[in-house]
Amino acid sequence: MGRSRTRRTGVIALLLLLGSTVAALVLYRRYHLTNGAALVGLVGGVTGLTGLWLTWAAFKADREETAEVAAGNLTLPAIADQLAIAVRRQWEDEAALRRLNDPYPLPVRWAPADNTLVDDWGSLVRLATSGAGWPPAAQPVAWATGPGGLAGGDAELVGLLDQVPTGRLVVLGEPGAGKTILIVRLVLGLLAEGRRASGGPVPVLVTLASWNPREQTLYQWLEQRLVADYPGLAELAPGGTGGSRARALLDAGLILPVLDGLDEIPDPVRGATIARINDALRPGQRVVLSSRTVDYQQAISPPGRPEIRLTGATGIDLLPLDVAVVADYLRGSAGGPAGVARWDPLLAAWPPPVAQTLTTPLMATLARTIYNPRPGEPALAAGRTPAELLDPTRFPTSTAVAEHLFDAFIAAAYRPHPDRAQRCPWPAADAERWLIFLARHLEHLGTPDLAWWQLPHAQPPRRRRLLFTIAGGLVVGLAAGLVAGLAAGLMDGFATGLAMALIAVLTFGLTGGLTVGLAGGLTGGVQPPRRAIRWRAPSVARLTGGLVIPFVLTVVLTVVFPTVLPIVIVIVLPFVLPFVLPFVLPFVLVFVITGVPADLAEAASSASILRRDRAAFRSLVIVVGLVVGLAAGLPFGLAFWLEAGFPFGLVVGLAVGLAFGLSGGLAIGLGQTAWGAFMLTRVWLAARGRLPRDPMAFLADAHEKRGVLRQVGAVYQFRHIELQRRLANR
Repeated sequence: MGRSRTRRTGVIALLLLLGSTVAALVLYRRYHLTNGAALVGLVGGVTGLTGLWLTWAAFKADREETAEVAAGNLTLPAIADQLAIAVRRQWEDEAALRRLNDPYPLPVRWAPADNTLVDDWGSLVRLATSGAGWPPAAQPVAWATGPGGLAGGDAELVGLLDQVPTGRLVVLGEPGAGKTILIVRLVLGLLAEGRRASGGPVPVLVTLASWNPREQTLYQWLEQRLVADYPGLAELAPGGTGGSRARALLDAGLILPVLDGLDEIPDPVRGATIARINDALRPGQRVVLSSRTVDYQQAISPPGRPEIRLTGATGIDLLPLDVAVVADYLRGSAGGPAGVARWDPLLAAWPPPVAQTLTTPLMATLARTIYNPRPGEPALAAGRTPAELLDPTRFPTSTAVAEHLFDAFIAAAYRPHPDRAQRCPWPAADAERWLIFLARHLEHLGTPDLAWWQLPHAQPPRRRRLLFTIAGGLVVGLAAGLVAGLAAGLMDGFATGLAMALIAVLTFGLTGGLTVGLAGGLTGGVQPPRRAIRWRAPSVARLTGGLVIPFVLTVVLTVVFPTVLPIVIVIVLPFVLPFVLPFVLPFVLVFVITGVPADLAEAASSASILRRDRAAFRSLVIVVGLVVGLAAGLPFGLAFWLEAGFPFGLVVGLAVGLAFGLSGGLAIGLGQTAWGAFMLTRVWLAARGRLPRDPMAFLADAHEKRGVLRQVGAVYQFRHIELQRRLANR
């Protein structure tokens, strides 16, 4: 439907342009003008009318497509059921990539959180049975009799929320204690076959790092995250409310927020984060929140301010792993008797610094990766031996052991693999250097979210503008020089063609470079990714006033004052439109054409978002290039044709149109999408050795095959924030 509408719009616009050009020729013959001024003026005005038609048609088509989306007939419970399938698949895939069940899940245990950090148990029971918006307690017998009843381990994980009267839980623990792994398994348990009722709430895990509670409410931010991670939730909700499906699910209480990493939000706003969550939670709304214990304690008890807790919530505190459990786990993934024997010296001695370090799930899994073979590797593939940790001079403290494991993990993840299909295409030393650069980039931004569209921030603003200027000048200058040189060479020989090519390269290269560089400077060179282009309705008036009003006035003057038309055409328009319009039009279009902010709404991976934004960039370059190229090339080409003949007019028209079209298209493309700036930054960083030539392939490999990164919706993160910080400080 959309394609046929777009094709029809293009055909009508082309017919309008051709018909108007013919009309211009007729008027030219009617008044017997002696130069190309008439065609210069009229074709320039007609181009403005064509641009207006394209604007209106695209805007109308967009409105019609929006109405078509609103016609969907899925109910909210049905949408929730589809979302549950997507969430379950997402975290099953991520659990497999993280090898959470290899050789088996580490058996995590927990104790009730300190009672100073959570609400009194009696308050939870009174709140859940108050009836003030809370649903009737269907199974109060499942509730624990008090906080002590929450103590347990993996066997009780799935029913943990059911034991809390309000269904609100805070998961606390030390760094690397396994908080994220625990809540991932909790989400999968709640979504297991037969566990979730059809049409019921869907547990959705999101990381809190990207939320600024001072600027957004919880539901505003959650809506953005939902449409970011799950395609289709950006569409209009059933019932004609005008909101997105994501917002409708939130308002209907069909989302169970599982909020990971309060400690990853900047310290000054953590208290405000808890207050915002309290403001958003409705009666009966369940929620899970994870944080480091010390950071949570500081957030709820800010100095000089009243204490604030998560309303109606209790908590659990993850316990260190038992050393015997860790020993069995490491032996179980050792790849056979030979691999098990490598662990015996260390596990028999268990030096205190090593034992203290390896009793967290994070460090235990790092040790497994470093010292045990990966799937498909021989038992002795790992060159290092665990016995090196027995050296008291190298590892006198648990901090020294942890730093060693972080440092050795990268080399182990990128060590040569005997299976060619699993072999890493990059040397381990290069991969480590690139990961260090990315970690420092994230530390500079103050976020764990590694998004490709934020990569231009790794360069200073002045350098970004310089890159835009150079790239724009090269593309525009070489294209115009090629056209001018070939055409002039065919007409008047090689020497003339070479001279024309050099003149065009210098002239249009400078113009194009300045135009593209200015666009990069105005936008800062960093834009959010887009999924399509759209024509902004409020700004159509600007295009109308800037381009169409002169054409309308010309028509009015023709009707009212027929004798005035030749004066207007000969004296005014030739000196205004040919020189002003090509320069003004790109900047007018900046206010009219915009990308559709993806909000990552229809893509759940970095690669698919990149593909959509790249397509939007191409569309902008083509659309804007055609409009600007016609506005510049037609008047100049026709004028020189009438003055100096067809061949020369053709050369001038093509060169001018191509140069201005490319410079305008590139300027708008860079100003409205993320792909162009990403590509320029990528090339520059690769040339300096900061990143590989294909960073997207590198990131995907680091996630899918090395386990260095994890994927959270549309962004990557280092598998643990401490790994990011360690690399950034290398």
